[in-house]
Amino acid sequence: MTYKFVKEDKDFRKLKKKEIEFLKSHGCISQSWDKILIKNVDLNRIKDVSFHGKIKIKELNGVVNYHNKVKVIASITRAVLIDVIINGDVYINNVGRFIANYEIENGVIIENAGSIYMEGKSSFGNGVETSPIMEGNGRSVKIFNRLNSHIAYIVAMYRHNFVMRKKINKIIDDYASSKLREFGTIKKHAKIINARLIKNALIDPYTTIENTDEINNTTIISAKESPSYIGTSVILKDCIVLKGAHIVDGTVIKKAFIGEGVKLGRQFSCEDSLLFANCEGEHGEMFSIFAGPYTVTHHKATLLIASHFSFFNAGSGTNQSNHMYKLGPYHHGFMERGCKTGSNSYILWPSRIGAFSTVIGAHYDNIDSSNFPFSYITEHGYHQTRLIPALNLFGVGLARDENKWIERDRRTGDKKDLIIFEVFSPYTVSKMINAEKILKDIRKNKDENNKKGDFIVYKNMIIKGASLNKYSQRYSIAIDLYLRNKLLSYIKDCKNINDIIESLKSEKVYSDWVDVGGLICAKERLDNIIKDIENEKINNIESILNAFKSLYDNYYPDEKSWIIDIIKKRYSIKNINKEIIIKILKEYISLLKTSYDILYRDAEKEYDISKMVSCGIDDKNFMEEDFKAIRGTVEDNAFVIQYKKDMNSKINDINKIIDLL
Repeated sequence: MTYKFVKEDKDFRKLKKKEIEFLKSHGCISQSWDKILIKNVDLNRIKDVSFHGKIKIKELNGVVNYHNKVKVIASITRAVLIDVIINGDVYINNVGRFIANYEIENGVIIENAGSIYMEGKSSFGNGVETSPIMEGNGRSVKIFNRLNSHIAYIVAMYRHNFVMRKKINKIIDDYASSKLREFGTIKKHAKIINARLIKNALIDPYTTIENTDEINNTTIISAKESPSYIGTSVILKDCIVLKGAHIVDGTVIKKAFIGEGVKLGRQFSCEDSLLFANCEGEHGEMFSIFAGPYTVTHHKATLLIASHFSFFNAGSGTNQSNHMYKLGPYHHGFMERGCKTGSNSYILWPSRIGAFSTVIGAHYDNIDSSNFPFSYITEHGYHQTRLIPALNLFGVGLARDENKWIERDRRTGDKKDLIIFEVFSPYTVSKMINAEKILKDIRKNKDENNKKGDFIVYKNMIIKGASLNKYSQRYSIAIDLYLRNKLLSYIKDCKNINDIIESLKSEKVYSDWVDVGGLICAKERLDNIIKDIENEKINNIESILNAFKSLYDNYYPDEKSWIIDIIKKRYSIKNINKEIIIKILKEYISLLKTSYDILYRDAEKEYDISKMVSCGIDDKNFMEEDFKAIRGTVEDNAFVIQYKKDMNSKINDINKIIDLL
């Protein structure tokens, strides 16, 4: 039977009798041909299709980008369509069961799929209640398309603010209701290849779903500049997935929020958790986790359960306990930003670990090291925890972290999580100042403190008494470096003393600081946002997001005011003048050289003879030569060279200002 396509339709129309006969000759069937509406559809491109219910197809007459530069003729073959709308050129081939209640946009490819359908109404994961940090609903957070780490943080961690939580949950519920649909959408240029089941899912433009097992009650957000990829044997149930996500290799995710740039694979499993920007998960398991930005777990036998993390790296076999087998799994932990765990580390919840600390070994007491950032927490003897304050402060690894995180930011365009990357900030440095005071008080009252031999007991941890002064000095050096470094950044472009004094004027000083899901801010400003939510001055998603953007924008001005205030208090300065600035800057040169020496000695340990033991395997006479061939020397290490270059640049800037004055 002959048929010739002519592009002349100005609106949707029913099939003509001869067009029905032509489709029948191409193996197509329908129980109600009169419910099929077309507009500029080349019927030559439809073969072996079973139509049921209301069908609308338009502009099926061009080509579709299939792979790289390869284009294929837009067509629908070997498929069952039930109440489907097709808007433009698509390539649908070999659907095993059916597609039902879906709108399919231009450029979409669906090939070798099983079932794609809607069942009842769905909000596509919006409004699903998850249980991060604590099993059950103790710190529950409802997920939705526009959630970020900051909203999630205040909802989870400020549970005592009942009114605020109620208001935000109402806003989220209203948003979820606005997304309620009986029809799903597969948006333009999405690809669904070899997928077994897609049910009640909303698929954004440029998403690729390939060899996936199941996607159910889920939204996958994607964009041309930051496409999301869902790969082999993945299961997604009750989830929101943001743009740039890469989920592959049999990953199983249930009741979770997956943020921008998140990478998951190698049989990773995750439930009741929130994973924000640039998190990575492989092999292991997360359950009831608030994974702030850059939470990373790559190893088998690693379980993260019932806790908060951010800028975190889990060693292999990392584990925690949240259940005492008494009243239930109600315990939970909090690890502040920048922590790491060694292989086979164990922590009994509830515990709190201070920022940028390293946990090694097993810890069977409930510990709190939040007053001692940049510390080592090690197993000591039988079921004892030893705290070594400030040991991480001048390590090579810490100095690399800040740049590493910025360089590894996979997000593009508008970024939902507003991240302050600085390792040293009012948040961490205020804790260091507090640690200085605590160590001095412990040293002053050493004879009155609870002791265990040479150690002093502090919050279920032991601290070596003879080293208290050394720990305090390390904090002092780091605090003074930070304050002077910031001072230099404020004045290095000034032309004279008047410019310098003008540049050091500050606004209101905020004394307390918090880390709100990667966004460091003044606590008073955050408290004001919470009050505005409670009294409905902030009453919709847009105004909440704008409030957090304001926190982000105010970070550096607020930090400057805090720093200038601390400089005056710490060094007993009433008024800043030329002599004081020269004194502070000259001391800064000495501190820079001291910190470089400490860092260099730390780096040298990586080139020690003991680190060469696996080199020169067949001839130990060549051990050092073999080591140098693969590692070089500490002198030519790129990081050490750059650190020294940065130090000399700062010294040069300091000398210029001193000469100017």
